[in-house]
Amino acid sequence: MIRSGPIRRGVLATGRIASAFTAELRKMPDAEVAAVASRTPERAKDFAERFGIPRAYGSWAELAADDDIDVVYVAGPHTAHRAAARMCLEAGRAVICEKAFTLNAPEAAELIAIARAHDRFLMEAMWTSRRPTARACGTSRTTACATRRRR
Repeated sequence: MIRSGPIRRGVLATGRIASAFTAELRKMPDAEVAAVASRTPERAKDFAERFGIPRAYGSWAELAADDDIDVVYVAGPHTAHRAAARMCLEAGRAVICEKAFTLNAPEAAELIAIARAHDRFLMEAMWTSRRPTARACGTSRTTACATRRRR
């Protein structure tokens, strides 16, 4: 079913990369971060308060199960990317997975097959802040730049 309105994002993990990603999203007027999850409830709550996120979960599974989330940004430890992305895809969420996408090619192929089987979007969050297109926009944060350029 196609829903109108902003894309409702969930952030899976609360570390440095998740903080940088969420800070950039908050600069975009039409970006909605609806929930965050950490393996520790206190960290999720602190992150949610810092970024004004309405829901904080003390487990990644709770975020994956949240039917109010359209896409999950997976930013946990590299070794957990495959399991976290798989859980989210199987729960019906689209996934943007931070690099390293998986630890090897067979794991990547597995996630791609799951995304196809569930008809869900899956993408690696590629680091681009030092690329020429980012410099041409006058910012090292290409998320905001790409949004400005498309309008």
